[in-house]
Amino acid sequence: MIITRELDYAIRVLRSLENGKKKATPDICREEDLPLHFVYRIVKKLDCAGMVDISRGKDGGVLLACDLATLTVHDLMTALDGRVYVNACLQPGYVCEYRRTHNGKCGAHNHMMSLQNDMDNLLRSRSIRELIADD
Repeated sequence: MIITRELDYAIRVLRSLENGKKKATPDICREEDLPLHFVYRIVKKLDCAGMVDISRGKDGGVLLACDLATLTVHDLMTALDGRVYVNACLQPGYVCEYRRTHNGKCGAHNHMMSLQNDMDNLLRSRSIRELIADD
């Protein structure tokens, strides 16, 4: 599955913050119907990626730190999960026995690489703003 629950929740967290106001994590969860324990982990990942800023204390909360019009689905997926591959054989360091025994040649691998490029390009062409728009 490409759109994981974590990615879906992250998109909803960003949607909650799009108005530019700092919000407490429990408020985001109530607004978006999200489980608090899961959202804490997501917000931490978004903070590490520079997409949100977290402040602690009495007036603390989460604040959007990026432009949702330029943040792509690919950017968000990579921040949460690292690179997503359509097949394990495309991962760096993967050893394919078939390719090893056939002098590195595999038509399926070539087609998987083409699919990977198409998927990456599509995910880079869609902004988070597009996903959350109320059209």
